[in-house]
Amino acid sequence: MKRSSNTRRSSTGHVPERTCIACRQVKNKRELVRVVRNQDGVMVDETGKMSGRGAYLCKVKKCWEDGLKGNRLEHVLRTAISQEDRNKLVEYQASL
Repeated sequence: MKRSSNTRRSSTGHVPERTCIACRQVKNKRELVRVVRNQDGVMVDETGKMSGRGAYLCKVKKCWEDGLKGNRLEHVLRTAISQEDRNKLVEYQASL
């Protein structure tokens, strides 16, 4: 079905929201950092578009500390995180 030229899309549009696994706050997807598990391991997904199972954390050091503490991130991603991948995530946390 063809849209008529005078039909406009709503300017408010859909804004995707996600929940931080540490503080459990729901925020705009672009306000969070996605961590993804794929065949290459666990890594930060800067684009938010990599394929694989993802988890979201706020751009706050406290949330990263809580997310990396224990096995919370491992539980959400349903995998064990190698020490090498964990070190990369800690390095990213330090850059926040």
